[in-house]
Amino acid sequence: MGAAPAPKLGENQPRPFNGQLYGRYSVRFRADAPKGFKTAWLLWPDSGQWPLDGEVDYPEGDLAGNFFAAMHGTGASNNILSVFETGSSYSSWHTATTEWSPGRVEFFLDGRSVGVTRTAVPTTSMHYVLQTEACLPTCPLPGASGHVYIDWVAVWAKK
Repeated sequence: MGAAPAPKLGENQPRPFNGQLYGRYSVRFRADAPKGFKTAWLLWPDSGQWPLDGEVDYPEGDLAGNFFAAMHGTGASNNILSVFETGSSYSSWHTATTEWSPGRVEFFLDGRSVGVTRTAVPTTSMHYVLQTEACLPTCPLPGASGHVYIDWVAVWAKK
């Protein structure tokens, strides 16, 4: 009841994660609204050391509700340090962008900034994961179904 594809960044990227330090991550998407399913599309530390090396989630939220951006900063103990509500649902096409640079993460929705954080910004290589899952906090009813549509994903390195 979940999937977590990770875009391949290039032939010369090290396996298994294809991570990088800093960059811009964009995805154009929409979804049906079955209850009990959510996204947490995120930057996850290549080290696997969570929460020590942080986590950056966007878009995150229940497919039947609105989505938001969340910064689980470095060293945080399973808490969210910054949340930026978008007021937008998954039912329409949107482009969500995360710009991660030294000491700063900014989130954009359809080209407009929804928030900036400078608190506990990750400083180690991370990889992009399109994690879509169920049972957080409740499981879908038997027979529930729906679709998540991804038009495109783009990742740029910070130079």
